This record gives sequence, C-alpha cells and structure tokens, in this order.
Amino acid sequence: MAVKPGTKQARGRARREAILEAAATLFATNGFRGTSIAAIAEKVGVTDAGVLYHFPTKTDLLLAVLAHFERLDADELAETYARGGYDLLLALRDLGAQMERTPDLTALGLTLSAEHLQDDSVVNAYFRERYAVLRAFFEEAITDAIDSGHVRPDVDAASEASALIAHLDGIRFQWFFSDGAVSMDQSVRTYTDAMLARVRADVDTRSSRAGRDAARPGI
Repeated sequence: MAVKPGTKQARGRARREAILEAAATLFATNGFRGTSIAAIAEKVGVTDAGVLYHFPTKTDLLLAVLAHFERLDADELAETYARGGYDLLLALRDLGAQMERTPDLTALGLTLSAEHLQDDSVVNAYFRERYAVLRAFFEEAITDAIDSGHVRPDVDAASEASALIAHLDGIRFQWFFSDGAVSMDQSVRTYTDAMLARVRADVDTRSSRAGRDAARPGI
C-alpha cells in the first residue's frame, strides 16, 4: 500500500523537528565539538544517514538549531519586542522569567558562545552579529525613551544597553551554577527597576518636554 504524500511529508517534518530537538539538547550539554552525528542519531532513533539526509553536515545542523530556537525565542518575546521606547524598557522586567521558561535555549546560548568565543567559525560570527543587533535594539529603545522625555537626556544609551546585556548574560550563568537558587526572574526585575530609577526623567522634565512638543508646528 502506497504512503500518501501528505503523510510522508508530515513524517519528514516530524523527524526533522526531532533531530533539531535532540541536537539542541546534546549541543547544550556537550558543546558542538563534543557532540557527534552518531550521538544525535542514537538519541532520535535513526541512522547517521537519516540525520545527514535532513542536514548534510554537522555545521548545517547547528545553524538550523540556532535558527529554530531563535524563531521560538522571537515568538515568545513578540509582544515585548513589538513595543518601543519606554514601554519596551518596562517590559524588560519579564525577560528573566522568559529565560527560566526556556532553559534549553538559555543553556544552548551559553555553551555555544563560550565554546566558540575566540575561534573563526560561523558560530562565532553568529553570536557577534546577535550581540550587535541586541545592543542596537536596546540602545534604540533607550534613545526613544530619551526623545519621549521618559529618560534623562544626559543618559548614555549605548552604555546602558551594554550594561543591561552584561546583566542578562551574568545572571544566566549564576542561575545554572546555583541550580536555580539564584532567580533570573527576580534578578532581572530588580536590575530593570534600578536601571529605570537611575535614568528616569522627573515629572517636571517630562511635563516641560511635552509642552515644548505641543507648541511645535505640526505636532
């Protein structure tokens, strides 16, 4: 009896997803160099050829894993990232809880970035670009908050963005090495609240800014 095309395609997609999940778990635990195609195949219950059918090389598989989890991360944070300026800065309080809900993704990022910290690889290039994009994203949000009058104009947006990322990175390590005793959720909320208290413009400044904007032609 012939297998229906739709059924075959669905099985293929399911197998591909299983390979991605298995590879992500092993990469997060053993690193890229410490994980073999054979180990991934064994975890999924297929042959090496079955893995290579979907991903011709281990590097191809790693890049697919990163892309897969980046999409999941984007979906998880879509509502937060859709905001801008000061609203986005307020929403950053929830990032710690989100990282705790996705420990595999958190571990994967830590392991791979550390493993490829100083080499000349596609993984190193991936994380360099990811950090650059994230810094620019947070810097833009802080700059927008300055423009709206919620954050003081003397605040260095680039420095605050880098400091925020440094906290997010550091607390991930502490969470893992304390077996969760150090709460990412609580720490990120505390840091975000302290940052906002440090950079926030006072009410009089915001009121003056709003008055100036209202007086401008076309506003």
